[in-house]
Amino acid sequence: MNSPVVRLLCQAVYGFFALLLALATFLFGRAAWVFRDRTGGYSLNVAVDAKKSVADPKPFRVGFGREDITPPVGAGHPSVWMAGFQNDHAATGVHDPLFAVATALDDGHARVGLVVLDSIGFFHDDVVAVRRAVPASAKFDYVIVCATHNHSTPDLMGLWGPTWKLPVAIPIPGVGKLEELPRSGVSPGYRARVIAAAAKALTDAAGSLQPAKVALHEIAVNPAGLVKDTREPQVFDADLRLMLFTQPENGAVLGSIVGWGNHPETPWSKNRELTADFCGVIRDALEKGIVYDGKSRLPGLGGIHVFVNGCVGGLMTTHPSIAVRDPFLGQDFKEPSHEKTRALGNSLGKLLLERVAASNAPAAAVAPIGVRAHTIELPLANKGFFAAAMLGLFERGHSRFGFLRSEVAFLTVGDASIACIPGEIYPELVNGGVIRAPGGDFDIEPLEIPPIRELMPGRVKFLFGLANDEIGYIVPKSQWDVASPHTLHGGKAPYGEVNSVGPDTAFQLHSAIHELIRDAGAAARP
Repeated sequence: MNSPVVRLLCQAVYGFFALLLALATFLFGRAAWVFRDRTGGYSLNVAVDAKKSVADPKPFRVGFGREDITPPVGAGHPSVWMAGFQNDHAATGVHDPLFAVATALDDGHARVGLVVLDSIGFFHDDVVAVRRAVPASAKFDYVIVCATHNHSTPDLMGLWGPTWKLPVAIPIPGVGKLEELPRSGVSPGYRARVIAAAAKALTDAAGSLQPAKVALHEIAVNPAGLVKDTREPQVFDADLRLMLFTQPENGAVLGSIVGWGNHPETPWSKNRELTADFCGVIRDALEKGIVYDGKSRLPGLGGIHVFVNGCVGGLMTTHPSIAVRDPFLGQDFKEPSHEKTRALGNSLGKLLLERVAASNAPAAAVAPIGVRAHTIELPLANKGFFAAAMLGLFERGHSRFGFLRSEVAFLTVGDASIACIPGEIYPELVNGGVIRAPGGDFDIEPLEIPPIRELMPGRVKFLFGLANDEIGYIVPKSQWDVASPHTLHGGKAPYGEVNSVGPDTAFQLHSAIHELIRDAGAAARP
């Protein structure tokens, strides 16, 4: 039994199992590290009732803050990896600056902060970091951090960095073959800068509070020639919503919150210059007016204006197949370009400026604030997201293994209501039109009914997308369609599911926001 062959065989078997044990230990340790809780058991449950302000009304106040978050680009600076389309896509210049724009709303009893970042997305961990960086002296009862989901901004999620070509393709069950090893495109220094800038903008907004009147506007917009729905059913979030703040004594504009739903990716995939896209054009139009070749076409309002994106799932985009007409040049722009971006932004800016100029809408000096916000857990069913986390691309914590910590919120500001959704929600979940997709994976009737806006009270109903997190696409379960035959999509697999946490996410979020709206309504009743 002391044969050399037997000894070699035993050593080989021992080595093989030792290798397996080492690999299993490594993977277990890696998973434990990746899926750890990075925010120390953070949990939030905010319940601010508007009843107090209704019973004891005080003058409404608003403040604004703005910080530049444009990174340096070019020789002597680290590469800035642009987000949203492909890897290895470094910025070569800056077309226009990126900002963190904030507002503080105060009804004399409660104070809410909102900051919106010109970025692809911001994970919940980073939102928590912003909140912790805001000094207690700002006295916020609740802070909302949104991203515009801009595809011409630095990677702040980790998916769009450089890649290493692997010598051999590695099969990953349920995902496919890994031929290149991607690396995160997030610069830790830039992330820290954005967190600090967001906190500073919020602090400045709280420090600049002054009495204001609030006027609400909702403008019906025909999506044709502006935004395309690239997935059935055809449902949009194309209407503009505006919360305008003015000085009580003279009507001078202090600023606004503007909501619209569309992917900011107008310059498309070949663009290598950082830009705020149409979001920045709208802000500039409202503040400075619309100017072509040094000539004013429409005067601006002054103040500081916050653009918040709405429903962008489905996928709402100013696709290269869409020709956008510039309303001032009388020229169509179809090929992706900054000129097309200007045409899109100024088309929307024109509608907003004309509405404000022509409107006699009442402005309220009192606008009671109500807030319901709650931490939630979402099961991570997406194997690609799991792999991205294991590879170090997604640097976000988890409440526990296999679960994301995220957040939903519902607010009322006077006669406006706001639903805060932590990702890219499909418009049919908000405005109605969820269908039972033929050939869908679950063959069920729609679960997420009634639509969210139907549940919301108030005259103007805002939807803040990518609010306090970016979890990806939020797809109705009855429309989930990973498996063939993809009848609704001409035999082609739809895109949204690839970047969704899972098929149950939409129903969980719909249920959570429904509960918050119900609780807010119960609290508002005497």
